[in-house]
Amino acid sequence: MSGEALQLEEPLKEGGIRSINFFNGRLLTGKDLSREQQARCEWDARLGLAVGDGVAFGLEVARDDDLDTPLTPVLRLKAGLAVNRAGQTLRLSVDTSVALTRRFDAAATVCDCVFANCNPLADGTYVAGAGVYMLTIAPAQLGEGRAPTNGLDPTNVRCNTDVTVDGLQFRLLAINPQRYIDLDIASLQFRNRIAYRCFGVEARAANAIDPWRSDPADYGLVDELRSQRLDDRDVPLALIYWTAAGLQFVDMWAVRRMLLAPDALSGFAFQARRRRLVEAQAMCAQFQQHLADLLAASTMPTALKATLHWRHLPPFGIVPLQRAALRGFHPVVFFDGIVHRPSQGSNQDIPFIDVRLLGTLRQEALGHAPIDLTQPEFIRIYRPWQNVRAVGDGQPVQPVLVFACGLASEFAVARFDMARFDFSNCADCCSGS
Repeated sequence: MSGEALQLEEPLKEGGIRSINFFNGRLLTGKDLSREQQARCEWDARLGLAVGDGVAFGLEVARDDDLDTPLTPVLRLKAGLAVNRAGQTLRLSVDTSVALTRRFDAAATVCDCVFANCNPLADGTYVAGAGVYMLTIAPAQLGEGRAPTNGLDPTNVRCNTDVTVDGLQFRLLAINPQRYIDLDIASLQFRNRIAYRCFGVEARAANAIDPWRSDPADYGLVDELRSQRLDDRDVPLALIYWTAAGLQFVDMWAVRRMLLAPDALSGFAFQARRRRLVEAQAMCAQFQQHLADLLAASTMPTALKATLHWRHLPPFGIVPLQRAALRGFHPVVFFDGIVHRPSQGSNQDIPFIDVRLLGTLRQEALGHAPIDLTQPEFIRIYRPWQNVRAVGDGQPVQPVLVFACGLASEFAVARFDMARFDFSNCADCCSGS
């Protein structure tokens, strides 16, 4: 209809889904039924696009402790569901071990793979310095079994596949070292810094000086890879650093995201883009996973300083503290070098917060940018008073501290008829807020 405007209530066929019109007496062929299947797939894909891409549930990735070795790394993936940018659902029905050194021959499948641009992975082990990889889940299709035929030469039948299986595959995509050449891979901060490169904090910071304009549609390392080997049918699951000594870390939330539906307000990205909230939630999950890994690997976690391992902190986080047999961190040492209120350096000076307010504090903090530890800006640190009281009563609970971006509201405020005299805050505790 070039040159003419569409009239109200005038049907528009362009982009419509074409289904076969069945009626008695119509001659049907295999092609007709395939077209009907394609129409149903298109309906499902449009629903998937409305839901958004990302991980719906499950699909957690970790080393397989039973099978993993330095030369033949193996990951264990939990059952789950993901949706890719093409609107396809990818369901892993059972927990599965995946070897990162591939021996499977994709060319030996019965039918052509729908995911045609799935490049084969290099065989064998990787050498030291090979660097960083992204594990993804993607669709795959293959034929299964043979169907009986009528009217075809049984000695020359090539199209009698019984069923077509829409399955899935896992891919390991190498990230070009030029993408992180300015980062010191030997640094304790490497995991944190490459994770926040995936979050695109540099691009976000550069855009912050001009909030009137929209954010760029694409930013961060994951988006950069989409112009190369990362296809819209891939769903990123984990960032992996692998050398000849084996897997150095498996970081899920550096690239893994919750379902992100299209945003009707994307033209006002700085104010309303859902992607900001999804990324903030991923930052919090990435920090907690990184912290747990450090706690498990450290022989003396009470000597660990946050500034040695993190360049950026999420806008909200929870830090477990050492207590007798319960492993954790030392509050003064962990936050050493970070400006915070209070600044006296004693755990007893940290203000209390009602644990019932943590959800509200987290929700507000997620709306703020991550904490850049190179900037002398303070963060808020709290002790949940219910947790402190339980520890004092001798209950077997893990003591914790909670931190939030300094731009978040002050929550260390006693509320009438809801506070405890011995678990409340004096005016000095909250000074400077």
